[in-house]
Amino acid sequence: MANNTPNRKHIVCILEILKKHSDSYHTLTQQQIVRLMQSEFDMTVDRKTVKRNIEKLIELEFPIYQLKAENVKDNVQSNWYYSHEFEYGELSLLIDSVLFADGLSQRHRSELIQKIEALTSKHFQSVTTKIDMNIYDRPVNGAILYTIENIRQAIANSRQLSFQYCDTGIDCELYPKENADGNPRRYTVSPYQIIAKNGHQYLICNLDQYDDLTHFRIDRITDSSVTDKSARKIRKLRGFENGLQLSEYVKAHPNLWSGERRHITFRCNQNMMNDIVDSFGTDLQIEQKPDDMILVHVYASENDMRLWAVQFSDAVEVLTPQSLREQIAETLRSALNKYETE
Repeated sequence: MANNTPNRKHIVCILEILKKHSDSYHTLTQQQIVRLMQSEFDMTVDRKTVKRNIEKLIELEFPIYQLKAENVKDNVQSNWYYSHEFEYGELSLLIDSVLFADGLSQRHRSELIQKIEALTSKHFQSVTTKIDMNIYDRPVNGAILYTIENIRQAIANSRQLSFQYCDTGIDCELYPKENADGNPRRYTVSPYQIIAKNGHQYLICNLDQYDDLTHFRIDRITDSSVTDKSARKIRKLRGFENGLQLSEYVKAHPNLWSGERRHITFRCNQNMMNDIVDSFGTDLQIEQKPDDMILVHVYASENDMRLWAVQFSDAVEVLTPQSLREQIAETLRSALNKYETE
């Protein structure tokens, strides 16, 4: 049976064996390939057939390479391997991004990780078999992959996106925000960019009725559709006449709250540098002061900075602008009253 198999089947099966069983750390001899052809495809071939088809694959520019054993005169003991496009570390990063993505069900996580693992040989084993796929037990959004596809299509074609936006109910399920009449509210936006921040994915976009940017958590978007209406050009928005510089925007909105950038100065100990860089990046103006203290100058929205400063209120003091100091003081007084009131 196997001897009459057309050569095109030989070459396809040998390619599959090399992809599945070999990589730069795990090579195959021609004899091993012969045995795998028999066990996996019920094909009987000899070493010469294997060698001839491997040479044809190399001629066709498949990434197949040879490691010849030392002190061997012929190619019988030569070790062959398929050079996969992704390194193990790169695949691990992709798998981690799936594990920590919002909105995905356990089934979706498993299916996506299996697809990632299939990008290399069987020898790659992720740690997912030892990890709970639903690691953070977050609300599941069954439409999230469809939503991401629609967002990318809308951005690529400069079209507006329409969708419902959800809040989490007391049963931990997602429910669309409602209009005054009790019906689900629909949002129509001009989408510009997807970003990951603070462990979540956000859509940066513009609502028709406003002249600035806003953000929506992608895992809370449902019932999305791409419209026929052209998206508003970002250069038409206030403060973005020169376009969107994403790195600057993210640094100015570390918690992704809306608001224009302002020059803000705060004082703290230099042991806060890890948190400062995590939130505002490395393009900072810093003045060293006595006793390991520093003055930090950043450009950020007041809303974002108020939340950030309250989070680190025991270590950070905002000095300017005065309006922001007053907002922070009021927030802290309100919080204190809740705990001091019996």
